[in-house]
Amino acid sequence: MKKLRIGAALAGVTVAAMMASVTPASAEAATGKIVEPVGEEIASGKGYQIELSNGPENKRHFDTELFVLQVGDKRLRTYCVDIYTDILDGAQYEEANWEEHPNQSTSFKKNSAKINWILHNAYPEISAAALAKNVGGEFEGGLSVAEAVTATQAAIWHFSDNAQLNLDNPTPKNKDAKNDVVKVYKHLIGDANKGIQNAPKPVLTLEPTKLTGKPDSLIGPFVVTTTATGITISAKLPEGVIFSDKDGKELPKADVAQKIQQLDKYEFYVKVPASVATGKVEFTVTGESEFSLGRLFVAKGKKGARSDSAKFSQSMILASSQKVRLDAQGSAEWGTTPTTPNETPAPQPKNNDNELANTGASVLTPLIIGVVLVGGGVAALVFQRRRRKA
Repeated sequence: MKKLRIGAALAGVTVAAMMASVTPASAEAATGKIVEPVGEEIASGKGYQIELSNGPENKRHFDTELFVLQVGDKRLRTYCVDIYTDILDGAQYEEANWEEHPNQSTSFKKNSAKINWILHNAYPEISAAALAKNVGGEFEGGLSVAEAVTATQAAIWHFSDNAQLNLDNPTPKNKDAKNDVVKVYKHLIGDANKGIQNAPKPVLTLEPTKLTGKPDSLIGPFVVTTTATGITISAKLPEGVIFSDKDGKELPKADVAQKIQQLDKYEFYVKVPASVATGKVEFTVTGESEFSLGRLFVAKGKKGARSDSAKFSQSMILASSQKVRLDAQGSAEWGTTPTTPNETPAPQPKNNDNELANTGASVLTPLIIGVVLVGGGVAALVFQRRRRKA
């Protein structure tokens, strides 16, 4: 797991710029919605109906499947971690930390590490054939995808909702699947499951988001903090205005790449010449982050709230990893009367990781992208940091 190292802030830098706003920017929590599976998603994600031995008499039969969560242009596979809550049509989802699961009455929080272990050691993270090999013993015609989905979802519900599979009649509509499903289910909830703690969410933050200064000065520092493997900045800079280091030296690509390979935190300035009396620069830090196994998605606006199945949509947890695009915006303005700071930057919260994450955050985890447009020319500042082991 990669740890985010926060280096000490550089002191003693004289900058003729005052903060107008010092609110940090970070990539917003990913949002999405449940969509219908298509094509191969149907065949690879359908399980059997299961029967429980506990719970309300009229709520003991549940269909199992891998859901499809649309996040941007990515289609992520998820399992349910809220068995007695329905999926509401059109419900919007957002990424949340494990402790923000909205249903306070479930055992999800207590058993989240056990659920995370299942996600890393069951279908679809490993194939049905590989799962059968890990379980051992004989399977009737081999372990099918449908049986693997069924056993995996049942095992997750065992830990998220204390749902007990009826071992005598686990798949009432598919009797032939009984032995295979029970064998895998017992393995996933048994002694082999030691739990896997959540991993950190990927981090991409920009602090502050907005600064003001005056001509013939450095405006900054703007600080990018990231757990990424790469990051870029895109901006349209007026003629004569450049990105620089604390000494006003223009940032060459080679130096930037070398520094970011060594740091998790990097700062830069906007250098404004005396000849540019007024102006504004807007820039975007863009990256690509991996949503990894175990990231939790809940109904939007319902983080940490007590669940009501009539108003909440079922919570989901990622069963596969995908990369998605993240960004954060900032700006520097000069020629106006700067004001003193009126806010203190909010600290980047430490996730029990993570964004997915979660897991298993967590972040997760490469970041890439960007271009710096200088005058009419184009210059790309490519930040590439090396991976570290915790």
